[in-house]
Amino acid sequence: MSFLLAALIRSGGCSFAEDPNRSARDAVILFDAATDAWVLPCEIVDSDAEPVDLLRTGCFSALLRGDALCEHVLLSDGIRRVRLDVQGGSLRDGPAVLRFCFTGLDRFGAPLMTLRRLAAFERLGRMPRHLFPAERCADRWTLALRARDAKAHGASQREVAEVLFGAGSVRRDWDAASDHLRSRIRRLLRLGIGMTAGGWRTLLAPASTGVSQAKDGEDKTGSRSSVLG
Repeated sequence: MSFLLAALIRSGGCSFAEDPNRSARDAVILFDAATDAWVLPCEIVDSDAEPVDLLRTGCFSALLRGDALCEHVLLSDGIRRVRLDVQGGSLRDGPAVLRFCFTGLDRFGAPLMTLRRLAAFERLGRMPRHLFPAERCADRWTLALRARDAKAHGASQREVAEVLFGAGSVRRDWDAASDHLRSRIRRLLRLGIGMTAGGWRTLLAPASTGVSQAKDGEDKTGSRSSVLG
């Protein structure tokens, strides 16, 4: 459980700078809503609905409150994540009823999926794995970033290939007539350079995560306002 009070920074779209030495499972990354389409905006309201205490769950990771009257909340089990921006009060004051509002028919698909994940999490007591489909491109993205890092540290393209695919594969395929391995390394390097130059932002776009493929067995809704309590 972590409560963070900090002046927000906007470099790279993150709400604050995390220690780069922390592992991906332990890192507390809170992209701002302008960068991360999956951030779910909500407000604390007075209601007869049953309140929930999101900060007393096994998946609560961090709450950041900056200069603005908004709490940036992260629920995560280390792999799956739900991000909320909460206004109208503080979750630190105890159980609350949350109202969720969506703006624009072309923009509420991603936060609506976040709401479905949050509702399933509240019902199941854990992150709903079926609502977090595996990213098919993740292995390629990882290879691209590793290739870019190796190149940035002075490795030749052949040395990059050896790091990624092993010396045996390079001895066999580097000078092959098809030029397949060389071409693959060049493509990975282009992808890695593009991602570190700002292309990573596309990973936070709804098109990259298969929203339409994820189903939780509940009826889909076109409503633009909801209350969780």
